[in-house]
Amino acid sequence: MIKKIFTGNILTKLMAVVMAVALWLYAINRHTGDLTEVIGLTISVPEGITILEQSTEEITVHLRGPQNIVYNVESLIKDKKIHARYAIQEYPSGIEDQIKQTIPITGLHINNLPKDVKIVSVYPDKVDILLGKLQRKKLKVNLQKKGEPAIGYIIANEFVFPGEIEVAGPLNILKETSYINTIPIDIGGITEDQNRTFPWRIGIDQRIAIKRGNKVVSVPVTCKEDVRVWLQIVEQQDTKLFAKIKIKVLRPVGYPYEINLDDEFSNVKVKGPRLLLDKLSSEDVMLYIDVTSLKPPGPYKLPIKCILPKNVEVVDKLPEIHLDIR
Repeated sequence: MIKKIFTGNILTKLMAVVMAVALWLYAINRHTGDLTEVIGLTISVPEGITILEQSTEEITVHLRGPQNIVYNVESLIKDKKIHARYAIQEYPSGIEDQIKQTIPITGLHINNLPKDVKIVSVYPDKVDILLGKLQRKKLKVNLQKKGEPAIGYIIANEFVFPGEIEVAGPLNILKETSYINTIPIDIGGITEDQNRTFPWRIGIDQRIAIKRGNKVVSVPVTCKEDVRVWLQIVEQQDTKLFAKIKIKVLRPVGYPYEINLDDEFSNVKVKGPRLLLDKLSSEDVMLYIDVTSLKPPGPYKLPIKCILPKNVEVVDKLPEIHLDIR
């Protein structure tokens, strides 16, 4: 009887086992998620060296785990809370200037990954880096600016203190450069009002770029100093030509003589602040001669004189005019 229980209906029982296993696999797969994402890779180095080149700063990871946890991992990666980090612990032996190394990247280098999530693969699993020996050097400071002053204003002078600062950077790069840039300062729309707000304290760009052939190489450097910057903002000077301005004749009341000019008009070129010249019209410019002291007979030759608004002056000497008096 017992033997019949265990040996009877074998086919039916086998089918039941197969269905149970399939159901179990379905349940497992239904609640297991796969995720392939790109994450950042940071490599740290010992004091005294720096990374000149790195074949990639990102790696692609294939992850697997419970669906609800994998979903949260995707959000963490987008928020950059999961990151790959590799630390070079020892100073490279035998380095004179620079040295190449290949480092392995595995799941052990990925931080903040939930324990229930498994790492299926990492690509690439090797990263090439070029390490450079650091040295210190005094470099001139180059002021970087962005934007333009307000219309009608220019920078007349600029002064940076200190003019040189100490920088720590790769030996081979510092050999090829003599200056370092500041962080760009925004001068967009500044006017003379900013003259009272100087000096500005400006940081130093922590990278140096040099050109090698057709390629621009940019490497990190370290500078713990900042600089103070003074700018002198002034009104932009310009010139403007007024053509055929009528010449006025100044004479006392009751002047008994008739004045005849050989030309009643003259051109005049003036200079002054650009904003003021843009508003200036021919009605604001007065050309004249004074005949108060003249008596017949003529002819006479007198210099043309000019009356202009404040801060505007004549560029070239005005001509003399010929006149008859009778």
